[in-house]
Amino acid sequence: MRLRLLSALLAIAVVAVLGASTGIAATAAKPHAAGTHKRTYDRVFKHNVSKQNKKWAKRVARCESGGNPNAVGAGGRYRGAFQFSRPTWRTSPRSPGGDPIDYSYKTQAFVAVRLKARSGRSPWPSCG
Repeated sequence: MRLRLLSALLAIAVVAVLGASTGIAATAAKPHAAGTHKRTYDRVFKHNVSKQNKKWAKRVARCESGGNPNAVGAGGRYRGAFQFSRPTWRTSPRSPGGDPIDYSYKTQAFVAVRLKARSGRSPWPSCG
């Protein structure tokens, strides 16, 4: 939470400085709006996730949801390709917040890999 606040404040400061130096009024986007981070997460997933972790993510997503990033299970309690509960999604490392089904497979996979690095395979007791 503290890191997110600091990141948001830094982003606002950068926007203000750039806007002031260029004379262009800038409008900050919602920090965690679905879709605003897709390109960033896709690039990070492509370049910063090992082949081994990509294979792990694909296998777990296939087991959890058939690989469907829009899957909803257990009456809405578990969501996305990795069947995150909302509290787990919100507290996972590098999670953009919100609802996992609002984000791409690559975003969900990146968050799942980061969660695995922090917590091991326990968040996916059957498939991890």
